[in-house]
Amino acid sequence: MRTLYLSLLLGGMVIGCGGSKPQPEGPAENAGEAVDDAARDVKDETKDAAESTGDAAEDVGDKIEDKTD
Repeated sequence: MRTLYLSLLLGGMVIGCGGSKPQPEGPAENAGEAVDDAARDVKDETKDAAESTGDAAEDVGDKIEDKTD
Protein backbone atom coordinates (compact mmCIF):
# COMPACT_ATOMS: atom_id res chain seq x y z
CA MET A 1 0.00 0.00 0.00
CA ARG A 2 2.81 2.34 0.88
CA THR A 3 4.56 1.58 -2.43
CA LEU A 4 1.35 2.22 -4.36
CA TYR A 5 0.88 5.56 -2.58
CA LEU A 6 4.45 6.64 -3.33
CA SER A 7 4.12 5.52 -6.94
CA LEU A 8 0.93 7.55 -7.37
CA LEU A 9 2.46 10.54 -5.64
CA LEU A 10 5.61 10.49 -7.75
CA GLY A 11 3.64 9.74 -10.90
CA GLY A 12 1.45 12.76 -10.25
CA MET A 13 4.52 14.92 -9.78
CA VAL A 14 6.03 13.72 -13.04
CA ILE A 15 2.77 14.24 -14.91
CA GLY A 16 2.36 17.68 -13.36
CA CYS A 17 5.88 18.71 -14.26
CA GLY A 18 5.67 17.31 -17.77
CA GLY A 19 2.89 19.70 -18.73
CA SER A 20 4.80 22.87 -18.03
CA LYS A 21 6.92 24.31 -20.81
CA PRO A 22 10.08 26.30 -20.22
CA GLN A 23 9.68 30.01 -20.76
CA PRO A 24 12.00 31.06 -23.60
CA GLU A 25 11.66 34.73 -22.70
CA GLY A 26 11.87 36.11 -19.23
CA PRO A 27 10.69 39.45 -17.90
CA ALA A 28 14.11 41.02 -18.35
CA GLU A 29 14.24 40.05 -22.01
CA ASN A 30 10.72 41.36 -22.57
CA ALA A 31 11.65 44.64 -20.88
CA GLY A 32 14.78 44.90 -23.00
CA GLU A 33 12.76 44.42 -26.18
CA ALA A 34 10.29 47.08 -25.04
CA VAL A 35 13.15 49.54 -24.47
CA ASP A 36 14.59 48.72 -27.90
CA ASP A 37 11.20 49.30 -29.53
CA ALA A 38 10.79 52.61 -27.72
CA ALA A 39 14.28 53.71 -28.78
CA ARG A 40 13.48 52.86 -32.41
CA ASP A 41 10.24 54.84 -32.17
CA VAL A 42 12.06 57.89 -30.76
CA LYS A 43 14.71 57.61 -33.48
CA ASP A 44 12.04 57.46 -36.20
CA GLU A 45 10.09 60.37 -34.72
CA THR A 46 13.27 62.45 -34.40
CA LYS A 47 14.16 61.70 -38.01
CA ASP A 48 10.67 62.70 -39.16
CA ALA A 49 10.82 65.91 -37.13
CA ALA A 50 14.20 66.82 -38.59
CA GLU A 51 12.92 66.23 -42.11
CA SER A 52 9.86 68.39 -41.40
CA THR A 53 12.09 71.14 -40.02
CA GLY A 54 14.29 70.94 -43.11
CA ASP A 55 11.25 71.14 -45.38
CA ALA A 56 9.95 74.16 -43.49
CA ALA A 57 13.34 75.87 -43.77
CA GLU A 58 13.36 75.26 -47.52
CA ASP A 59 9.85 76.74 -47.80
CA VAL A 60 10.95 79.85 -45.91
CA GLY A 61 14.02 80.13 -48.13
CA ASP A 62 11.84 79.85 -51.24
CA LYS A 63 9.51 82.59 -49.95
CA ILE A 64 12.47 84.87 -49.23
CA GLU A 65 13.80 84.29 -52.76
CA ASP A 66 10.39 85.02 -54.23
CA LYS A 67 10.15 88.35 -52.37
CA THR A 68 13.68 89.44 -53.29
CA ASP A 69 13.29 88.72 -57.00
